[in-house]
Amino acid sequence: MNKIIRRDILTSALAGAGVGILVAVVNPGELRWIGFLTTSILAGGGFWLLQFLLRRFDAGKSVQIASYLAFALRLLIGVILFLTLPAFGYDEPYNNNGYLYLDAYRRDTDAWELAQSDAPITAAFQNEFSTDQYGGLLSLSALIYRAFSPDAHRPLLILVITSIFSAVGIPFFWAGAKERWGTATASAGAWILALYPESIILGASQMREPILIGLSAITFWGVTAWKSERKNSILAIAISLIAMVFISSRAAAAIAAAVLIWMWIDHFHDTAGKLVRIFSWVMLGALLAAGIFLGWNWLRDSSRYDLYLMESASGRIQWELELVGERFRVPFIVSYGLAQPVLPAAIVYPGIAITRAVAIFRALGWYLLVPILLAGFILLWKEPGKKDRRVLLLFYITIIIWTILSSARAGGDQWDNPRYRSIFLVWMALAGAYGLVRTIKNRSFWLWRLLLLEVIYMGFFIHWYLSRYYDLFKRMDFWPMVRLLLIIGAVIIFGGIIFDLLVTRSQTPE
Repeated sequence: MNKIIRRDILTSALAGAGVGILVAVVNPGELRWIGFLTTSILAGGGFWLLQFLLRRFDAGKSVQIASYLAFALRLLIGVILFLTLPAFGYDEPYNNNGYLYLDAYRRDTDAWELAQSDAPITAAFQNEFSTDQYGGLLSLSALIYRAFSPDAHRPLLILVITSIFSAVGIPFFWAGAKERWGTATASAGAWILALYPESIILGASQMREPILIGLSAITFWGVTAWKSERKNSILAIAISLIAMVFISSRAAAAIAAAVLIWMWIDHFHDTAGKLVRIFSWVMLGALLAAGIFLGWNWLRDSSRYDLYLMESASGRIQWELELVGERFRVPFIVSYGLAQPVLPAAIVYPGIAITRAVAIFRALGWYLLVPILLAGFILLWKEPGKKDRRVLLLFYITIIIWTILSSARAGGDQWDNPRYRSIFLVWMALAGAYGLVRTIKNRSFWLWRLLLLEVIYMGFFIHWYLSRYYDLFKRMDFWPMVRLLLIIGAVIIFGGIIFDLLVTRSQTPE
């Protein structure tokens, strides 16, 4: 056994033991030693896998730190929420039991009941368990409880799994992005994946999205490794997509569609004949049309129900809908969902401290990422490589479509919108990293213009929410405020375009 292997085993054992002690103290169960031993095995095994992947892809120190930090942050925040929500959260069953999400509480409770029963784990895929319409996470959780925690319900064991998936996806993403877009973009994207607040909160909860994000990162690597490691590429894509089907078949279908289009553009389009290219685009259009046709009824019905729940549950939304009128009801709620979590509302809303802190943390991440994505989209058109431009355009189109669909599906909800949207976080991380790197390389002002515009918008809405909740200022009427913001936005955007054109013309040699 060489020195590197011995070191990996030792560090994995120590890391596993540290997590085991933490769980044994915080979530001991009936037999504390079982919690320590089983958690040590799960966490130690996940940590060893992470080290193996980092070495396999020859990741640098920065990516190693990002990966380890991703694991630690999600697990520690999950433990903190588990301890503080019963004392400081809302007086609801899920908060009282240490869960941030109602869905997580219901599914995890069912998983423990299934683990304690005589029923096979495959019963999770039957209709009697309505808390997980796909059955994959429910069956995985039940299997972990049955195998590793037979004496007591230890929800923190599932957080170990979600934290591992979140961290393991980073080396795959970094290796794939480095292969295709270079080290700078890969490293920036790895840090976005590690630190994006919505991903941290989901990884610190018993939710399916961290698993989907980790699996989609493996798929991402598989596409980029198609030419250099064909066999491993096929295995990575196939295994990760099949695993996604059990976690969420609809998410798996969306990711598979994006991957297939990317594969075609990146690896086959340029070498195919003209007739084949035409036929492929016709087939692609037909498949997209079929997908829209088959999924439209489900999206329409589920959207209507969620829109109804959103309106009936929130007096604030009902009041705001009265301002915009019935004609703009659906566009308003979809647009409202795109802005969720709404940062001005999170800052001002008079809720309890812990949920306000979580809301501000989640909203801050989205409000920082959006300007970076938009700046990258603007700079994309100056990308010299035709193939790179096509692939990146696919990424941005995918992000836009998925974000709008997520908002329509979730009906403007502040919890469901961001988590549905985060399923494509790997694509967002690459697009965001591209925007950051290109902004620095091209010395572009667009990111700063967009941030300025966002700060102005937030200032107006913070003032509006302060007048709404605390009656501190004279409230500006809604539609005049919207018109004023549109004028300010037009001045900044078109002023920036004119400035760039003048600068470009002055730098062009006569």
